[in-house]
Amino acid sequence: MPETVHHLVASVTGRFRVVADHSSPGDGRPFVWEIESTSGRRWFAKQNPQGPKLHRREVHAYQHGWTAALGRDRAPVLRAVDDEARAIVITAVPGRPVRHLRLDRKEEQEAYRQAGQLLARLHAAETGQPDPASHTGSWGESVEKMLADAARYLAADDVAMLRSITTDTPAELPRVVSHGDFMPRNWLWDQAQQRLRIIDFERTCIEPAVWRDLPRLRYRILRGRPDLEAAFEAGYGRTLTAGERQACSAYAALDALSALRWGIEHHDVGSVDEAHTMLRHLQVEHHARIREGRSR
Repeated sequence: MPETVHHLVASVTGRFRVVADHSSPGDGRPFVWEIESTSGRRWFAKQNPQGPKLHRREVHAYQHGWTAALGRDRAPVLRAVDDEARAIVITAVPGRPVRHLRLDRKEEQEAYRQAGQLLARLHAAETGQPDPASHTGSWGESVEKMLADAARYLAADDVAMLRSITTDTPAELPRVVSHGDFMPRNWLWDQAQQRLRIIDFERTCIEPAVWRDLPRLRYRILRGRPDLEAAFEAGYGRTLTAGERQACSAYAALDALSALRWGIEHHDVGSVDEAHTMLRHLQVEHHARIREGRSR
């Protein structure tokens, strides 16, 4: 642990020891340490080496009430910040990442129902910004650039499918407080309390829900598990509109391209696998739409 982070932790806890290093492997990944004070209380320290942007986003999420919007005891509490070191100290919350747990079907569905409920609360939080609409910019140019950059990693039928579902510019949709990486790796499930909590707010920002929060979850997991999709939607409180569904698939296409290229170029097998899962679900959905169109 760097000296600057050590001093920050000590300013909160006094004497402490590092009980675990939860840092993810790979260049540019955040450093995360689990801390225990002499009284036995646990904390987490995090340092983001990727520059100030992600650090600022996480601090903003805590300081502007976005994490509190999830509800009491549903997210950690920020206790100390060092902007120069890009480090924070937060409270520990009970639970283990859902992706590491083997839950029975009923308990897994309850975790996903609560995930939908908590995401709805986050999306309903006050943004503090006057502009309610998204701006797609030069959509066609962005799509073609991403397709060109990732083309060597894609099969021809995937390129054709992606170009087809991104032909139309998505509708401009309201911007909301979005988590930015709302996946089971950032959901902590407390089996004793049957309670879900959310962590990791470094990508939290103002953007349409269909840019990242919903496409990633929908096409990496939910499209392959209708029971979890139903549980999530029950918690979220509504199904998506036709415009949101179209935008969701279009942005999922771009997210799959980005994840595939990044994963291959950075030797991240997990990102590559997630990208291929998204492509597979997008293909299934695309062919279903074609069949539906022919039957009319």
